[in-house]
Amino acid sequence: MPPFFMRAVPGRWREQARCRWLMWKFPVAREEFFLLSAWGEVIVLPFCSQDLAAFRREEITDMLHRIILREGVQNIVVEKELESYLEKGMRIDGRMLPLLMSGEIIRHVCRRHQIARRELALVVIASDYLETKYVLDKIGHDINRLTIVAQQPEEYEVYARYAYEEEGLLVQVLPRPLRRELYGNVVVELAGEPADDFQYYRPGSVVLNFSGNFYRTRDALSKRRDLVCYNRFDIRAEGQVRDNRVLQAAIYKTSSRLGQGQLPRGEKLKELYGLEVEKTGIET
Repeated sequence: MPPFFMRAVPGRWREQARCRWLMWKFPVAREEFFLLSAWGEVIVLPFCSQDLAAFRREEITDMLHRIILREGVQNIVVEKELESYLEKGMRIDGRMLPLLMSGEIIRHVCRRHQIARRELALVVIASDYLETKYVLDKIGHDINRLTIVAQQPEEYEVYARYAYEEEGLLVQVLPRPLRRELYGNVVVELAGEPADDFQYYRPGSVVLNFSGNFYRTRDALSKRRDLVCYNRFDIRAEGQVRDNRVLQAAIYKTSSRLGQGQLPRGEKLKELYGLEVEKTGIET
């Protein structure tokens, strides 16, 4: 129970005083855990999510940053309702895991929708070159058709020539914004904006949104009922499905975006950690 004088403080200020008193009276609870050869800690604040309404946005951000500094935290994953209060550079968004498992995810949805490998016509909506090339290296083998849609299509001329000379794969490279219907039946979305590419997807296409921009999926589903969309990719590690953000923190130990030199070159990471695709779905 907060001291009596705090109960005399009016309205919003009383709630703030109560929460700050709780932080002082009951320090954050800490519990160690071990995941994928990495040690971590679960930190629990001494008040509930409803108490956040008593604070302004900048006050919550300041509170989180003070906790991070006080606890000496280097990588942090917070509850979803707190994510928007962290600076972007500190957020671990979990996008690295679907990209690491992109080949397995594509095979998973192909089995689910009975798309044979020889019938797979893949479309990749490119983001920056390094991120896109990383994914292409994982999914661009033993396929017959590949289309890359990019803001700067000239960046992929060397890749297209190499794919044809070494593997006999004819790669079509198209510029964004699109002005024609795409042939492919499975679309991998790496780019976040602009989000209207779906207007040119082939009817009945399976769309895998790896961009992290869930607006793309919401918009596509509301305007193209013929598309099958996925933007949630559940990964099983050590026998159970884990939050992709926690897995990213354990494996990559970074909150940086992909394409900025943060992706390790090791091709056996998923085998090393025993990662498997559990299921795909929609998160809106």
